[in-house]
Amino acid sequence: MIWLYKLQQRLSITRREGLAVLTLTILFLLGLTVRHVQEQQVPPLAVDSLVAQPVADSATGARPTTASSSPSPSAEDPINLNTASREALKALPGIGPALSERITTYRSNRRPFQRVAELKRVRGIGPKTLATLRPMVRVAPPNTANDGGTGE
Repeated sequence: MIWLYKLQQRLSITRREGLAVLTLTILFLLGLTVRHVQEQQVPPLAVDSLVAQPVADSATGARPTTASSSPSPSAEDPINLNTASREALKALPGIGPALSERITTYRSNRRPFQRVAELKRVRGIGPKTLATLRPMVRVAPPNTANDGGTGE
């Protein structure tokens, strides 16, 4: 508190004014801290990014993500993120229509994927989803590799 007394003398202010300056300074720093923390927080996921595994619907003829007509992606047969169609991306576990749309939009609006880890930049794909998808996807230039889908 000696430094507060020296500050009071230097600025020619009363003890009460010194405490007011100190209080305002602390509140200002607290506000800056709160603002910094808010900017660092990841926004919450949208409801449409929480994807449930679809079930085959016999009435509409919709097929599940693991259709027998086309092989599902696996570690032995990964799909190329830069050329896979939305339907091919939906065959991946945890990827539904909304996320497959975001992946294709990301690669067409920004740039093709350079590494599989860039998939985390797509909203709705976090570390757990990436860890699940990593063995089933690969990245190659868009004009190479035949993975069963063309870029959409």
